[in-house]
Amino acid sequence: MIEEYVSKLTKLMKKKYEKMVEIENITKDIEEALKRNDKVSTDMFMKMRLEVMTEVDGIDEEIYEIIQGGDENQYHYLRNLIRVETQQQAMDTEFEDEKMLMLVSLRVRNVLKNIIEKDKIMNQRLLGKDSFYAKK
Repeated sequence: MIEEYVSKLTKLMKKKYEKMVEIENITKDIEEALKRNDKVSTDMFMKMRLEVMTEVDGIDEEIYEIIQGGDENQYHYLRNLIRVETQQQAMDTEFEDEKMLMLVSLRVRNVLKNIIEKDKIMNQRLLGKDSFYAKK
């Protein structure tokens, strides 16, 4: 039974990874539009990005439902698979399906870090001292 959950989570995490890469690419488009002072394109890309982010929220809800679907041990086991910290942890498992889930989860996290960094830079450039990321 746990293998079925791992398989479902892997599919969802792969789907999430694809969407996160899409968000990253749209973020690059936003950066370029901002450099050109192209408000129309910036607004269009922001709307596109929000749509994809909404899709990611839906995927996250499905992931959460699967993780919450079993007993407490299963919850911790599955949660730990998707919260893996290093590639080495993923490589240390003997089960290929778990390894795949952990590696995809790491990729998702890395793309998210890149997106956050780009957002910080854009936000600070646009809002200066009023930026959410400005040091208070």
